[in-house]
Amino acid sequence: MDATRRAALLVGIVSGLAYLILAVLAFSQHFFDLDHATVALMSSLRDPRLKSLMEALTGLGSGWALIPLSLATFLWLRHRGHPVAKFVPLMVLGAYVVFALSKWFVGRPRPRMSGYGFPSAHTFGSVVFFGGLIYLLWTSGLGRASRWTGTVALVLLIVGIAFSRLYLRSHWLSDVIGGVAGGTAYLVFFLLAVDRRPRPSGRSATTSAP
Repeated sequence: MDATRRAALLVGIVSGLAYLILAVLAFSQHFFDLDHATVALMSSLRDPRLKSLMEALTGLGSGWALIPLSLATFLWLRHRGHPVAKFVPLMVLGAYVVFALSKWFVGRPRPRMSGYGFPSAHTFGSVVFFGGLIYLLWTSGLGRASRWTGTVALVLLIVGIAFSRLYLRSHWLSDVIGGVAGGTAYLVFFLLAVDRRPRPSGRSATTSAP
């Protein structure tokens, strides 16, 4: 296993453990002081001029946006003959199953007392889909500047969607952090499982083929 895969595995394990810990606490109906403090902070920041932007960002993280975007990505990758194209539907379906079962099992209410708060599905789905796009950027033939520009833009989009869920009082902070942790763990383990690109070993890198 090369250094990149080892680092990814470590990120996946840490994120997965964080998700499980938060899920157990949420299942016990535990709320952090920071959850209540964040709700109060978002109330103090409320501004009618921001509402439309927050609703637009939240819309980008909804299934109504992510499913068509995933379909378009699948068709584009298949048209280009990309080896991961066939895994896109499985990735989307698997992510839905994970966060839907988590919501059903945990059953913690949202700030407005409606059900199924943990994890934030918008955040979970955004991390999986837009994080997957970041993976595609870094495994493509794009130049370094383009990769970094795209990565920063996609990370900011994920952060914006997560923030919108807090601003609109749709989730507690721990729901959103759970969405980030769960989405990251799911994406990392999924990509480690499907990324079968050949990796040069130390021996093959220093010796030529016969």
